[in-house]
Amino acid sequence: METPITNMQQLQARITLLQLKKVEDEVYFNQKFTAIKEKILAPVNFVKGLFAHKSLQDRADWATRFGRIFVPMLLNRTILRKQGVVIKAVASLLSQKLVKPSLFNTEVLASWVDKATSFIKRKTKKERRYGADDYGIPPESETA
Repeated sequence: METPITNMQQLQARITLLQLKKVEDEVYFNQKFTAIKEKILAPVNFVKGLFAHKSLQDRADWATRFGRIFVPMLLNRTILRKQGVVIKAVASLLSQKLVKPSLFNTEVLASWVDKATSFIKRKTKKERRYGADDYGIPPESETA
C-alpha cells in the first residue's frame, strides 16, 4: 500500500505523479494499438503494394507494362533456359525492376522499331546500281 497523504504538498506531488502516469499510459497504449493495427494490416498493405504502385502507374504506359511482363518471360525462354528456379526468379524480379517508364515507353519502342526497319529495309536493284531517280533538270542541258 501507499503511504497516506498528510499535507497539501504531498497531495500536489501525488496529483502531478498521477498526471504523468496517465500521459505515459496513454502513450504506451497508443503505441501498442498502432503496432497491433500495423500487424493486422501488413498482409493487406503487402498485396496492395504488389498490384498497385501508384507512383509508377501514373507514368507507365502500355509498353512499359508489356515490357514488365514479357521481358522476364523472354529471358527465361532464351538466356536462362537451363538455369534453376531460384536464378530464374531473381532474374525475373531484377528485369521487372529494370523496365522503367523513363527507359521503356511507347516513344522509345517506336524509335527502336524505326531503327530496325531502316536497317532491314533494302534498296531495289536499280537504286543500288544507279542511285535514286532524279527527274530535275539534267546537268548537260543548255539552261544550266
